[in-house]
Amino acid sequence: MTIDVLLTIFANKYIVIMKHAEWIHPKTITGPPAEGDSYIRRPNLNKEFWREIEKGSHILFIAPRRVGKTSVMKDLVKNPPEGYNCIFENVESDKSLQEFFKRLYFLVLNRLSLVGKTRANIERWLKGRGIEEITFEGGVRFKEKELEYKIELLLLIQKLPDLDQKVVLFLDEFPEVISAIRRKEGDENAIEVLHTIREIRQKKEFNNCIFVLAGSIGLEHVIESLDRVKLINDLHPIRIEALSQEEAIQLITQLTLTATVKYSPDFIVQLLARIEHLIPYFIQLMIEEIDRVLHNQNRQKPEVDDISTAFESIVKKNTNLKDWKDRLNPPYIALDEASFSNKILTILSRQDTIAIQEIYNEVQLLTVPGKYMNIVTMLIRDGYIIEKQDGVYRYTSPLLQAWWKKQHPIN
Repeated sequence: MTIDVLLTIFANKYIVIMKHAEWIHPKTITGPPAEGDSYIRRPNLNKEFWREIEKGSHILFIAPRRVGKTSVMKDLVKNPPEGYNCIFENVESDKSLQEFFKRLYFLVLNRLSLVGKTRANIERWLKGRGIEEITFEGGVRFKEKELEYKIELLLLIQKLPDLDQKVVLFLDEFPEVISAIRRKEGDENAIEVLHTIREIRQKKEFNNCIFVLAGSIGLEHVIESLDRVKLINDLHPIRIEALSQEEAIQLITQLTLTATVKYSPDFIVQLLARIEHLIPYFIQLMIEEIDRVLHNQNRQKPEVDDISTAFESIVKKNTNLKDWKDRLNPPYIALDEASFSNKILTILSRQDTIAIQEIYNEVQLLTVPGKYMNIVTMLIRDGYIIEKQDGVYRYTSPLLQAWWKKQHPIN
C-alpha cells in the first residue's frame, strides 16, 4: 500500500471524525426533570395554579407518570408573582414523622433567612424560645433537648404574618413519605402527619403557608388504604395532562432548534402519530433515539423508517420504562394489588382492549375483591390505561404497551 493511498484513507477517516465532532445533539433530557430549553411551559396551567393560590387554595397535582409534574413545579417556583416565597423539595427520603417535620421546619427557616431583615427577626425569635445554637442550613438545638419539630414548625408558620411573609411549599413525592412512615412507624403516625398538614391548611393562623402536593404514586390511593379520604378532600386538584398536538410540536421545535438533525413538518406529524400519548418524556425518548441512530449512520435527514427503528430500540431497552413497572410493586402498593395490576396490564399488552368483565374475572388475585375498581382507577390516574368507551379499557401509550409485552412474554 503506497503512502498516497494511506494518506487518502487517513484523510477520509479524519473528515468523518470531524463531521461527528461537529454533530450537535438535541436538547433532550430523559433523566432528571426537564428545565430550560428542554421544558415547554404551559401558560394556561400556570395561570390556573396562581389563580387558585391567590384564592387561598392548597393544591394537589394529579399527574400521569412521567408527564412532567416535577418540571412544572420547578417552573412555578422560579416564576412566582410578587409576594410569595416558593420552596420546592423532593421529600421522598423521609421515613419518619420527626424527619418529615424537621425537613419542613428547616425549609421554611432557611428560606426566611434569605429575605432581607427577616433573618435578624427570626434569630431573635428563636433565641427567645430558648434555642442555644442556630445553623440555618440544618441545625438548631434547645439548651436541654432535641426540638419537637412538629410543634416548632407550627409555631414558625404562625409567625409568618408578623414577618410579613407568605410561603408556598411544593412537596414532591409526598405520597411516598406517607407510605414510608406507615411502614416504619405505623398507621397512627402516618395519619398524624396528614392531620397536621390538614390543620395547617384549615386554621386561620396558618394562612400564610400554602401546600402544593404531588407524587409518582397517587395520593388518593395511599389515603384510601388508610381509610382517611376526608384528610385530603379540601385540596384543590389540578390535573397535568399530556401535551396537545400544538404543544408537542413546539417542544420538538425547541429541542431540535440548534441540532444537526432537522425535522420536517410531515416527519413531526408522523412521529407524534406513532407516539400517540404525547407526554414530554416519550417525545424526548424518541427524539434522543432518532438522533442516536442518525449520528451512528452520519445522516442528518431522518426518514419515516427511523421512527420505527427508534421505537423498537426503546422497547428493547429495560431502563427507560422500568419505573412504570417498579411503581406497581411493593412498597408502593400492596402485594395483592401489585399482582392484580401486573396481570391486567400483561393481558392488555397482548390485545387492543380489555372489558370490565374480563378484569373482574381476575379478581381472585385480590385479598379484598371489592377494591378492584380502586385499582382500575389508580391505573387510569397514573397514566397506564384509559377508558376507551364505557367499561372498555386500553393502554394510553403504544410504546408502554409494546415494552410491557416484551417484558412479559408469557401470561
